[in-house]
Amino acid sequence: MADKKMTDLKKLIVAALLGAGVLTYPAGATEIQAIQVQTDQAHILRLDKPVKSVIIGNDAIADAVMQDAKTIILTGRNNGVTNLVVMDQNGETLLDEKVMVGQNDLATTRVFRGANMIIMSCTPICEPKVAAPPKS
Repeated sequence: MADKKMTDLKKLIVAALLGAGVLTYPAGATEIQAIQVQTDQAHILRLDKPVKSVIIGNDAIADAVMQDAKTIILTGRNNGVTNLVVMDQNGETLLDEKVMVGQNDLATTRVFRGANMIIMSCTPICEPKVAAPPKS
C-alpha cells in the first residue's frame, strides 16, 4: 500500500515538473511525446503534405499560424499543455500532438513580494516582462 502511494506521489511530482517546464523528456521517450515550446518563443513545423486546417486546443497556451501550405509557426503563450491538430484538404489528420509550453528562463528574474510575483526581463537592465497582448 505504501509503495502504491509513493509511486502515485512520484507520478504527481513528475507531472507537476513537466507542466512547469522544469523537467523535460528526451525526444526518444515513449511515455510522453510532445512538441516543446518556450513562452514567447516560436517553433517551426514543416510538414510533407499541404495543410488545410490547424487547430490548437487552448489558444491561451499556444498559438499556431500557417506560414504557407506546408509550414506552421507555433508560439508559446503561457505555461501549460494543449494539443495541435493538423488536417489536409480531405479532412484527414496529418498531425495530432501534445504541445508543452514551459517558461523561458533565459535572462529572467522573479521578484516575490508576499504572494505576488513579478517576472523581470534582464537584457541587460531588469524591467518587468511585457505580457503578450490578448488575441482579438
